[in-house]
Amino acid sequence: MRYIQPYTMKSNHSFKLVAALILAGVFICLFSNLHAAEAPVKPKRTHTRTGTYQNSNGKSGTFSSTVTRGNGEATRTGTATNQAGQTATHTADRTWDKATGTGTVTSSSTGFNGATSSRTGTIVKNTDGSLSSQGTVTGPAGKTSTYADTTVKTASGSTTTGTITGPNGKTSTVASTFTKTAPGDYTRDTTVTGPNGQTATKDVTTNITNGTGTRVVEVTKPDGTTDTRTETFTVAKTDAPSKP
Repeated sequence: MRYIQPYTMKSNHSFKLVAALILAGVFICLFSNLHAAEAPVKPKRTHTRTGTYQNSNGKSGTFSSTVTRGNGEATRTGTATNQAGQTATHTADRTWDKATGTGTVTSSSTGFNGATSSRTGTIVKNTDGSLSSQGTVTGPAGKTSTYADTTVKTASGSTTTGTITGPNGKTSTVASTFTKTAPGDYTRDTTVTGPNGQTATKDVTTNITNGTGTRVVEVTKPDGTTDTRTETFTVAKTDAPSKP
């Protein structure tokens, strides 16, 4: 579940939109998720996380998310509730056709303030095994940005590099690295660089052991200030029965 509230900046509205959407997790398409969809047809697998979070600014709440994968499709739904009783939601759907080496992705996120952003795009597997994605992101005000990125599988995870062009025509760059450091241990580091050289980063560290986990998300804004969120959760896994 990605539910970071977009931060505010007084200048460069396009970069504010781009950074907020990307750091909220609606842009980066990780190779590992799609690679799993290429495997032979198996019973659908469902992972559910439920837990609590605490922000460095004193805010807290609860969240739950469910991911179901199988037969060339991955769906995700998530809900977070803050200390004031407000809710934020996220839904996403990814499809993958192994025969054609193509896929689609759609997602929608609604923040605690009711503002909604969405994404729609396509994915193509290249001859070298990398994945190229392109599509559009629509922000809460209805303004649309376009993106293009390439994801390459590595020995320990994947790397993604790309660009996103904002409603004003200015382009920002994105670089993200996903690393599996040990069974149940993952890191994801993302940097967004705006057209004027401004940068924002998001660093995520996840550890899951025996069905319980922690996740620490640190976001550094262009002004140098940092917000941290710490999550604790439990994980439940279920497999749908195989067809006879």
